[in-house]
Amino acid sequence: MIRNAADLVYAPVGIAHLTGDNVDLLRSAALGRSRLRITTAAQINGKPHFGTVAAVLAVFALAEHASAVLDKPAEVVFDALDNAPAVTVPISGETYTRSVADLVRAGGLEHSERFDGFTRLLEYAADRAGVPYTVRPYAEYQRLAPVRECLHTIAGHLEEFRPIVAPADGVVRIRPRCPHCRLVEKSARSLKITAVPGGDVLLASKCPLHGKYIETITQAGAGWYDANTPVRSVLKGFLLAAERDLYDACTVSVDGADWGGAWHAHVLAPGLATLGVPPSNWPVSVFTPLIVDASGGKLSKTLYVQHGAYADLPELMLNLDVLLATDEGILDRVWDEVSGWVREPRRLHRSYSVEFLRRRLNLGAQAC
Repeated sequence: MIRNAADLVYAPVGIAHLTGDNVDLLRSAALGRSRLRITTAAQINGKPHFGTVAAVLAVFALAEHASAVLDKPAEVVFDALDNAPAVTVPISGETYTRSVADLVRAGGLEHSERFDGFTRLLEYAADRAGVPYTVRPYAEYQRLAPVRECLHTIAGHLEEFRPIVAPADGVVRIRPRCPHCRLVEKSARSLKITAVPGGDVLLASKCPLHGKYIETITQAGAGWYDANTPVRSVLKGFLLAAERDLYDACTVSVDGADWGGAWHAHVLAPGLATLGVPPSNWPVSVFTPLIVDASGGKLSKTLYVQHGAYADLPELMLNLDVLLATDEGILDRVWDEVSGWVREPRRLHRSYSVEFLRRRLNLGAQAC
């Protein structure tokens, strides 16, 4: 059983043959830019588990390290995806959802229940790194001018984007919500998307309670839509490419390793290429280590909440509040660990088992 860093052999990985430090991945894009703008995101769907905790701390550790090496100020943008479904409503064989933001607004969900854990984590990381951050709610993100511009392009070229963002069924999910009850049709079976010359996008759909409606998405920021994950990924890539000039910044997207590999190759890269964004303007993509369970699969909040998995896993690995209540010094130990990841390519571009990290960080004797 590997317990300590001294016992762990960091095997060479492909990118380690090209880089001595992970900041080498940013050097070219940072050349001539005045700052580093590092963006990450998370669905606001409950208490952060250990995988999310490690990923968020790694974002700030990378920002601190890159800022020092490149001698440029850094900032972190945290996209709070409060468009995540909060409730599922089955009606007549169809599935509808209401978002976290809508339930909070309607008083059906406490803001603190979904946001406090992330706020605590972000404030700790920003203080430890000495790097400022901003939280960008989904409502703000989806109305940004570059995002709306990209949305109109996708809407006007649906046939080109179907194989990229909807290879299974061809349904491009840019979903509106009912203006009366805020229900969103998850399948987008009723959806019709129209790109209007001049910049507007018309989203026609049908609510099971209030009938047909049309949401108008304008370049000026009016209207609201729920872009599903692949569409949002392409929109974000286009936004970060635009922000290079908007902020005179080296723009960096940091995500978990599950968004690299096939996702990057089959969704983001072809999406940006189809939009005509030259590779020299693409945001730098950095992926944090995947935290895996005993089966080798990604540590998953969905498996825990919906399917009762991880019965043998300590609750503190699945809930930030429990983690902090159990061990006040844990964030310092996680910070020290991920700070090593962001410096050395062999440590960043790999996976770690939750069992190894539990032992490494001295999180109790319960088996995982």
